[in-house]
Amino acid sequence: MSKEELYRVVTLSECMQDPATLAWLMQSDMALPGQVPPGRYPVPVEIQSTLDAMTGIRVESIITDRIWQLTVTSRTDVTWARLVVEGYTGDPHVEHRFYFEAGWDEMIFQITTNLAKICGPFVLLHDSGAPPQVIL
Repeated sequence: MSKEELYRVVTLSECMQDPATLAWLMQSDMALPGQVPPGRYPVPVEIQSTLDAMTGIRVESIITDRIWQLTVTSRTDVTWARLVVEGYTGDPHVEHRFYFEAGWDEMIFQITTNLAKICGPFVLLHDSGAPPQVIL
């Protein structure tokens, strides 16, 4: 599997700790919350339970010794997203970074919003250099 990233996902708290990234977010006119919760990356059971709770989608998984790739497709329209869990070890309780390899923004934002409810805010960094998307 290649490592092509449409959206890199980082925690907002991680972005706020790096002066260069914080300056970039401020220049991009991002509406940032006054109090930023610590935030963290999800564990595999949280990713799975989040997707299980979403209605109207179908999920297909590919698992290797280092990567867990999930393709999420809508049952009602053409939207879809491919989420890749990095450094996957099989341990369902270890936090993992993840990114979106491809897909429709609508589905990517929906998945990330649902994960943010559990983990805290995320920032989506588009591979094109487009303005970052803060997901609360």
